[in-house]
Amino acid sequence: MKSHVRIAKQLVKVARMLVAFNRSQLEAELSRKRSDLKEDKLKEHLDCLEGMDAKEQKVALYWISKKRLILPEDLSKFQDAINLINKQHLDFQKFEGPMEVINRNDKSTLRIKSQDAYFNPASEKAFSNPYNAGDGVVIYEVEDSREGQQAVRRAIDANWGYDKNPWCLAARKNDFDQNEINTLSEEQEEELGFYSDDALAEAWDYWNNYDSYPKRIAFKNGKLLAFSAGDEEQHVQWWDKNDETHDTIPGSNAADDLEFLKRHGQRNLLDVKNASPEMFEELAEDEEWRVRSEVAKNPNTPVEVLRKLAEDENERVRREVAKNPNIPVEVLRKLAEDENETVTSNVAKNPKTPPEILRKLAEDEDWHVRYDVARNPNTPVEVLRKLAEDENGDVRWGVATNPSIPAEAFMKLAEDEDLYVRMKVAGNPKTPPEILMELAEDEDKRVREEVARNPSAPVEILRKLAEDEDKRVREAARLCLRFKQ
Repeated sequence: MKSHVRIAKQLVKVARMLVAFNRSQLEAELSRKRSDLKEDKLKEHLDCLEGMDAKEQKVALYWISKKRLILPEDLSKFQDAINLINKQHLDFQKFEGPMEVINRNDKSTLRIKSQDAYFNPASEKAFSNPYNAGDGVVIYEVEDSREGQQAVRRAIDANWGYDKNPWCLAARKNDFDQNEINTLSEEQEEELGFYSDDALAEAWDYWNNYDSYPKRIAFKNGKLLAFSAGDEEQHVQWWDKNDETHDTIPGSNAADDLEFLKRHGQRNLLDVKNASPEMFEELAEDEEWRVRSEVAKNPNTPVEVLRKLAEDENERVRREVAKNPNIPVEVLRKLAEDENETVTSNVAKNPKTPPEILRKLAEDEDWHVRYDVARNPNTPVEVLRKLAEDENGDVRWGVATNPSIPAEAFMKLAEDEDLYVRMKVAGNPKTPPEILMELAEDEDKRVREEVARNPSAPVEILRKLAEDEDKRVREAARLCLRFKQ
């Protein structure tokens, strides 16, 4: 009898796995895994996920949570990886992203006959301004044109195989017959349109999206190593063979072009492997505030340099010093008296700021500063109690998110007139069950929905909300129950 029960439970579990999430469930799960996704990007991910079956959704959500799958850009390589997972019965959780599945067995790589010869990047007209980065690495700037895209595609074909699509910016349509291509001559490839605008049409759209900085490509001892471009957040990134992003050149001890990085003022200006103390000191004197700001935010910046930058004439530089995790307490104390509220706000939110400084900042007349004090886990309990009664709703909202919030503050904020304060209490994993039970009956459906999404909500509360009059509340509760069972 027990074996029948066990089998029945297993069948129920399998049946649940075979049911794909609907859009609202996907949105709840995706928001939980990737709260950093902006609204437009969240919508693009949801549009792609809706068209997948249950297993594909599970795999996609896993890789999205690891920031190794971006949709719709990586949809083609994702489908290739899914096909290999199903065909070879692979455990997707053993791979960090789709390209690791695809690159698992390089013996399966198919190369074009005419590309089997040694690929010389120096001979590519679309590659220019070679920079010797050391460790056998040479970096080329890539012409921002279709010719540049085609040159990158040729480099991929020659080094890794025509069937590999590691980077969406140079990914080719997979609609060519693999057996026939291996026998093509160079002239036949051209006739077939192997590097045609049509074959790279979708990739061309992505190529144009990454236009913040010049595109670059790196080779180590003549072999393709990585590709670089600037994204919409004005950051320069390097992508390796597995499409994993890096702030610096991956797979080597090479130093990036300092002049290039200074010229474009981006976040990886100073990397721990490349920067000497003298370089920090030199760049801290740079006339461009953006360069000094990069030094101020770097966690490896020497303390003496931070002390100096804490007195910089530009508040944006001082603001970055105030956020630095290695800032000395005496510098924090000085910046806590800065005339600029964005600087003092960053002192208030710095996890290294001691309680005595936070007590003082909790009295600041600017609510932005008090808000950041309210969210800091180092803020003393008595200060949180006081801020829970602050006249500004955003400050009370900040207290509701603090992991150190005292129980009596939870009770007070659960009855707050501000809807968003109650929502934050409802979603806080530290909120006691008895308060969650009270909020599960809140008149506003958005509060009840936050309770339904709270990973700490007891099963009995979730079961009650699974019968709620509001559809979104019901779906959120049922989804949470599904993960608990």
